[in-house]
Amino acid sequence: MSKAISVALVGADTPAAQTVLDVLGELPIALEALYPLSDDEEAGTVELREHVLPVLEVDLFDWKSVEAAVFVGSPELATKYAAQAAQAGVAVIDLTGATQSKVGKPQAGQIVSLPHVLTSMISATVAAFKSLSELQFIAATAMVSVSEDGKSAIEALSMQTRQLFAQQEVELAGYPKRLAFNVLPTAARGEEARIHAELAAAGHAINSLTVSRVPVFFGHAVSLSVQFKTAQTLAAVEAAIAAAPALYFLQGTGAAGIATPQDAIGGDKIWANQLQLSDDGCTATVWLVADNARLPARAAALLLALV
Repeated sequence: MSKAISVALVGADTPAAQTVLDVLGELPIALEALYPLSDDEEAGTVELREHVLPVLEVDLFDWKSVEAAVFVGSPELATKYAAQAAQAGVAVIDLTGATQSKVGKPQAGQIVSLPHVLTSMISATVAAFKSLSELQFIAATAMVSVSEDGKSAIEALSMQTRQLFAQQEVELAGYPKRLAFNVLPTAARGEEARIHAELAAAGHAINSLTVSRVPVFFGHAVSLSVQFKTAQTLAAVEAAIAAAPALYFLQGTGAAGIATPQDAIGGDKIWANQLQLSDDGCTATVWLVADNARLPARAAALLLALV
């Protein structure tokens, strides 16, 4: 990046926005100004690099005062304001998945997005397996935390949990079934079709994918199985995973060898563990977990460096 830029952070009162702020505070990205934006008049303040910044009302903001905008944590705000910001000549990075946007380098007047976090988790691991052999079959079952749907989903899960313990009627909050103490398939949302398309575009088309919401606030998990064209040894598969730059291969016995979504929170890599290889060496299954807020936040920060 040749100069410092001004950036709007839309959805600044959401937990995902705090992750973006944490990443921006860690990386050497030159910011001339940061404008936290929200539709909540009582959003308060945020902190970046020991500076306390007031959260501004998004509907009063002059988009021409920034060169880039990051939409995070609130699909509703992205739907309402991302196109408006782009029309004002702003380079827009949408982390909510709510807009029709392209993948690539952010440019003035355009909206770019990142692949779904599940796409990144599956793609990085499939690439590692492909370094060993052609794959004949790939299947993934994904368990997605409610924060994927933004602040309102986090609030819904919290509310439903309280209502259940209080033996009150549970409000569905826009979901077809309750989130709390439940597992909710999400194929009707079009999420699986999006991930299929993104994986195919990356050269990692898979045969089967199932996505569901689980009653977890943060952190995604994927059980990934592949069938090799040629038989592999366990040592070779372990080495391929360990060598993958986006993966952290956790090996251990007992509790030390079990990675949960909570363990991955705050990490910049996809944790891989519980690796199993069939007796004939042709089928491998691995358990993946990742911080679904941290991975896109870091990617967005790196994209800002290209504006």
